[in-house]
Formats: sequence, C-alpha cells, structure tokens
Amino acid sequence: MDAILFGSIGTLVETSELQRQSFNLAFKEVGLDWYWNTATYCKLITEPGGMKRIKNYSENNLSEPEIKNIHALKEQYFAKLVPEKLYLRPTVQEVINYALKARLKLGFITTTSNSNIELIEAGIKKQLDLNIFDLVTTVSDVSKPKPDPEIYEFALKKLKLSPQNAIVVEDTPVNQLCASNAGLKCVLFPGEYAEIPPENRYNTLTYNLMDKLEPELKMI
Repeated sequence: MDAILFGSIGTLVETSELQRQSFNLAFKEVGLDWYWNTATYCKLITEPGGMKRIKNYSENNLSEPEIKNIHALKEQYFAKLVPEKLYLRPTVQEVINYALKARLKLGFITTTSNSNIELIEAGIKKQLDLNIFDLVTTVSDVSKPKPDPEIYEFALKKLKLSPQNAIVVEDTPVNQLCASNAGLKCVLFPGEYAEIPPENRYNTLTYNLMDKLEPELKMI
C-alpha cells in the first residue's frame, strides 16, 4: 500500500452537530419556521451537499437564490462555531503518524468548499497541520461532487496511484460507495450522526481506525 486517503471532513473531525446548529440559526434569520432536530438531520445527511438538503426539504418551494442565501448564512454561523469546538476524531492522529513514519502518501479527498477547508484548517491547526497531506481537494477540482467518483479518479491521477495501492477512509455509506466505484478499497469510519444500514455493519465498518487499518499497514 502506498497511500491513505481521508475522504471527507467527517473522517478527521466531527462537525455534524455544529452544522445542524448552523442550519437552524440560518433558518431563523431568514424567517423560516424550520427546525432540524437530531433525528431529522441524521436522515438528511445520508446524501452529501448542504444546498441539496435545503432544496429537497423545501420540496422545491425555494428559489435557487434563496437556497444559496440560506446556505451562505449557515456557513457564516458555522465559521463562528468552529474555532471553539473542533477536535480530531479518536485514532486519527495515530493513523496519520503511522503513515508519515512509513512514508505513505496522504490525501484529504473532499468535495466541500474552499471556505470549509479553510475553516477546518483553522479549527484544528493546533492538533494537525493540513500541509502534511500530499493532496487536499475541494469541489472546485471536479465538475461532479460526491457521490460521483470523479474526485477519486482525480486524486489517483494527481498522486500517481493505482486503485489497488491505496485505501480510503469515508464517513458515510454513500461516500464509501463513491470510493468503491472508483475501484478503491474503503473503510467506513462513521460519524456520530451517520445512519448505517445492516449490510454495512460488518467487514468494512470501524470506530477504531487504527485497529481496522493495522493489518493493511503491516503489509507495507
């Protein structure tokens, strides 16, 4: 194995609760009587994309400018919450340290916005420097965001890797399928709000990333 690719913000840090709070603050500011509780948000995040969630929840009753405005407000609230409440998920630092020692390539393969990456970088800078990653991607790197596999095809090309020589870590079954569709082996490392179907509860799922990856790492 030549590389470990962390596939989403949620594989490094837990942000779902902060995102949920930020959405609700944005809804309140624009006068919508919406409130996403934890159970509702768990269902909504089975599909990636904040603006897509707003559009679907509105049942197409909001215009594109209205959706963009709500999402921009959400991002502003999220930016205020992030600096105080971001921590690396358990075992992530251990895996990264192992990869650096073994001189493996590291990727942070997201299709989130550049501004979100900057927020995460600022929020965890005392714990992890994103400059240790050989490649950090955003939505601007592809024409189709996740769950389309284009971002992984892009990453393999940029890092000069073949699919069999890398392993991916993803935080939702949809994103795991995205990596699999690019021919990559993927470990499911779900966040607190991820809904896991029964078929995903064995083999590829873990809450201790180092334990799951250790057999792969020992083969280096």
